[in-house]
Amino acid sequence: MTVAEAKVEIPDIDTFCRAACVHCSNDWYCPTYCDALEKARKIPFDRILACYARHEGDWVGIWRYLRETKVRLRNEL
Repeated sequence: MTVAEAKVEIPDIDTFCRAACVHCSNDWYCPTYCDALEKARKIPFDRILACYARHEGDWVGIWRYLRETKVRLRNEL
């Protein structure tokens, strides 16, 4: 899958978060974003799209990427 194809499926971060919630292994209701989705909002969206394309939309790999990625805050520069 290319990044352009991923952009068609997941056009923005809100759509990504909704899709991630649908594919989450948690069976109970979550009233707020989980830690992984809060972290995803801090990661540049183009990196998330590249991950989605690289894993061909496989959510196991995407969740692993979100869990293992280090987020560098802008004020740390």
